[in-house]
Amino acid sequence: MEKKHKKALLLFSVLFCVGLVLIPKRIYGAVLYLAPDSQTICQGDSFLVELRVDSEGEEINTIKADLMFPSNLLGAIDFSKGGSILTLWVEEPVIKNGEISFLAGRPGGFKGDGLIGKITFQGKETGEAEINFKENSQVLLHDGKGTPAKVSFSEGNYEIVKKPEGLPVVISQSHPDPNNWYRETTLSLYWELKEEAEYSWILSYDAEAEPNEIPDRPEPKEGLVWMGAMGYENLKDGIYYFHLKEKLLGQDWSEKVTLRAMIDSTPPVSFQPEIGQSSTVFMGKYFLSFVTVDEMSGIDHYEVSEIKIQSLIEQLFKKEEEGEWKIAETLYLLEDQDLRSKIFVKAIDKVGNAKVAQIIPAYQINWKDVIAFIILLLIGKAIWVIMKKIRTRQIQNRNEH
Repeated sequence: MEKKHKKALLLFSVLFCVGLVLIPKRIYGAVLYLAPDSQTICQGDSFLVELRVDSEGEEINTIKADLMFPSNLLGAIDFSKGGSILTLWVEEPVIKNGEISFLAGRPGGFKGDGLIGKITFQGKETGEAEINFKENSQVLLHDGKGTPAKVSFSEGNYEIVKKPEGLPVVISQSHPDPNNWYRETTLSLYWELKEEAEYSWILSYDAEAEPNEIPDRPEPKEGLVWMGAMGYENLKDGIYYFHLKEKLLGQDWSEKVTLRAMIDSTPPVSFQPEIGQSSTVFMGKYFLSFVTVDEMSGIDHYEVSEIKIQSLIEQLFKKEEEGEWKIAETLYLLEDQDLRSKIFVKAIDKVGNAKVAQIIPAYQINWKDVIAFIILLLIGKAIWVIMKKIRTRQIQNRNEH
């Protein structure tokens, strides 16, 4: 019995040790990853890849990333910051020689899984393309010290294949370029119908969605018209994929074709500019600071307009007018260092939607203003006295008659 007990104990010890080896270990620390992490793309087509971060329970505030991709197989068309968790871009995304790099942060910190940006790639040549992070990529903790977080990377693998011949070609007059954003919320689609062919389609947020291979017919309640032309009305902002399959008489369903449409009809988020002064910024001169986000297409640029008001009288009575707009960065050196201007800031997204904010500096009174105001009061008082006398005489004249 003692030998059996020893054997059982030995067997349990071996199984326990093996279990420790086989059980996956949880990696703590931030994870930089791509979504989707794999996809098949036809040569010449473009596709979107989301760059994301999972803080894994840590609170982070800065990300420095460098990505590599094979420039002979892929072309990077655009880096969109729309909807990004990062609000302060110290180094804007740069695409050059098969690399994408940037440095950005979030002053208030971030915890969770969030979007950093959306990258548009195009398949140039057939082959297996790998997109990965360089080892010098960093994530910093929101601890006031800039401590580097433990970070792991997840690469993406994308296959570029030749586009099959004979597939239907879907076009859109409302959203003709799949790489551009549009305000239009009605998506118009068209493809050439083939005799006795059947079609199956789906409109989805998912780039990998598949039509169910059951012949579809447009329904009036969807706002669709069947003549090889369709329209989806009142779509919400977002990135849509229209997937279509064709079945010719006596043949199997074709591979799907996809048209991407990106809609942004909403202006950037409201914001409030602030006037600042620091010995370390613009040599101690007054400056304007501002920042906002756009949830879809992203901020394209900012513009600033200063409308100078010379006197208190003008400030009281002058009608508000639009001044000259100038392209501006999020830190802007004010032209009017006397702070006697209304200041307007316009945030414009990549579609052209705009949000305008304004700030009126605390008015600084000078002697000209004081004298002008006193004169205005005296004139008002004199007019009031004259009108009172005229009124009194009118009453007296009535009484005499």
